[in-house]
Amino acid sequence: MQLRRRYSSTINANEPPPSDDSDNELTQSTSNAVEVENNNLNFPKFVQSKNEWSKTSLKFSCCSNECINTNNPIGNCIERNGFGKIINDEDIEYTNCLEEERGKNGGKRGIDCFFWVIAENPFRKPQNCFNYSLFYFEITCIFEDEKEKCVVICLNAFMAKDSIRLYAQNGRISKEGSEGLFKIDNFSFKNNDVFGCGIVYPPNNKVNEFPYVFYTQNGKEIGKAALLTRNDDSYRPCIGLQRCSIKANFGNNLETKPFIYDISKQSLPKEFYRTSSLLNKRFFDTIF
Repeated sequence: MQLRRRYSSTINANEPPPSDDSDNELTQSTSNAVEVENNNLNFPKFVQSKNEWSKTSLKFSCCSNECINTNNPIGNCIERNGFGKIINDEDIEYTNCLEEERGKNGGKRGIDCFFWVIAENPFRKPQNCFNYSLFYFEITCIFEDEKEKCVVICLNAFMAKDSIRLYAQNGRISKEGSEGLFKIDNFSFKNNDVFGCGIVYPPNNKVNEFPYVFYTQNGKEIGKAALLTRNDDSYRPCIGLQRCSIKANFGNNLETKPFIYDISKQSLPKEFYRTSSLLNKRFFDTIF
């Protein structure tokens, strides 16, 4: 006679309940789902933010007459100075001053001036977002001649001291209003290089975290990420140029014009730039 074990409808807390394969499968499935969700949280979600170059900075002008400005973005400098021009929504053309047009007796005529352009829209942090949010743009650098170039890729917050800049001509990152300068190891800069700049905002429920910024070159991350010191969501792309033109990609249409950098590979950094890796602040005057 075969005996059957019977279980009471009341579970004894001192005795483990009978094994059930379906419960094990459910537990494993739930565990896998949690693991996948946690992994997804480590990869910021890209936020498409259509943008365009909209205005030039009055702090940097072609001459005292301010011939080229936001209202006249494609004019010519009457002093024949080199300066940048907004050609369309994404392209900036820098026109160098010609050697034969240089001023005489040390005059100001004929110098290549620094040009600063600002994007129309800031990278606004999404509301009620429980994922890390990624904003990103790229520029292709086009050399106009063999002279020394200056390209500054910046995220700047409106009415805020906090900003971060990459100086492409020497591979240094500047955090204004905080630590200062950091040097990227094994850095080089050449014609047609593609630089990218991204900012990642923390989820709304992580109130003690700050955004961070990272840079890329030709599809690869360079240097380390840099923490910002404010939870400001008014950071917008800004570019400084001298003797170099650029073609930007704001991600307005990624199907026809994808980024060089694979934004799906961006994961939360394990380390950031620290004070121990600082350059002497006095060196700042020699790179700008």
